[in-house]
Amino acid sequence: MKRYLTVLLLMCTAMFVRGQVTVTFVPEVQGRTLETVMGARFMNGGQKQQCILQIRITSADGGLIAETVTPAFELPSGMQMIPQAAAYRSAWKFGNSRQAVVVKQSHQFPEGEYEYCFTLSEVAGGHAGGVVAEQCFNHMLQPFSPLELTEPYDGDRICDKRPTLIWQPLLPALPGMTYRLLLVEVKEGQARTEALHYNMPIIRQNGIPSPMLLYPPLSTELVMGKRYAWQVSAVKGETLLARSEVWDFTVKCEDSVAKRPVDSYRNIDDLAKGNFYIAEGRVLFAIENYHSPQKLDYSITSISKPNEKLRKFPKVQLNTGRNHILIDLESVKGMTDGDYYILSVRLPNGETKQLRFMYKAETE
Repeated sequence: MKRYLTVLLLMCTAMFVRGQVTVTFVPEVQGRTLETVMGARFMNGGQKQQCILQIRITSADGGLIAETVTPAFELPSGMQMIPQAAAYRSAWKFGNSRQAVVVKQSHQFPEGEYEYCFTLSEVAGGHAGGVVAEQCFNHMLQPFSPLELTEPYDGDRICDKRPTLIWQPLLPALPGMTYRLLLVEVKEGQARTEALHYNMPIIRQNGIPSPMLLYPPLSTELVMGKRYAWQVSAVKGETLLARSEVWDFTVKCEDSVAKRPVDSYRNIDDLAKGNFYIAEGRVLFAIENYHSPQKLDYSITSISKPNEKLRKFPKVQLNTGRNHILIDLESVKGMTDGDYYILSVRLPNGETKQLRFMYKAETE
């Protein structure tokens, strides 16, 4: 009877220990590369113990993608990541499918449906013993779109000493995802990537919720004639999701749109290549139409407030030949003084041109 009670007690203790350890893994963030898979965490509510970890990743049809078993490591009480030494010494084995070959070559998981299984076993006498924790996570993985900078353009010359910085959003968007932006001066003869790593930041902004940053009021304004480099990263918590290329621009007012007389009409091709146009109550541009007369097909959307809906756009007639276009912004409902907008014009040949501008209400 005493022996029976001892065995029963040991069984209950093992079940209790196993229930004390839980696996924390976010597949949409950590399930993208072999390295980030190693970012799984374990919450140990019991005493510290020696463990080994088996990770097995399979595709939707059950085919093996990759698997590994770590060397033994100590799992203390509380939250614990896989120790770097154990992760580094883990050798991966791969399946024979197309997806497995891609993962083997690049360490990145292509688009697909995966199951990530973690089995944590205790080590006793140098050998694997009972299972401490076992948990699987299923996820349909979609690749991120490239994180691309937009404004100022690479190599551009701008007049604004406090420019708005714009980039394409990272898709698919993840809950809690934010952006980091770094902007530095590039010294004479210095590569822009080198400048980004070693020079004192002019802007180092974390926690940016949208793909745009108005120039921070507390940051020193840029200096005429100097060159600057910038880069944006997308993060979720402390996990890096994507990083843009490094672009540079120079603050130089030559051929600036803002310094043109208000009544001049510049070709829309020139305006589309420049920095922000300052539209004081109206937008002026020239356009060629080699087709029959028709209405100008255009739209205006807000950069500062992407969800804001604008209404009552003026109708503009487009004649054959060269046209001097004036769009009265005062009549558009929803325009806000000082906000930034994009004017998209669909040309008769089907091509689309975009002009970024800052709206300034006309004063008496």
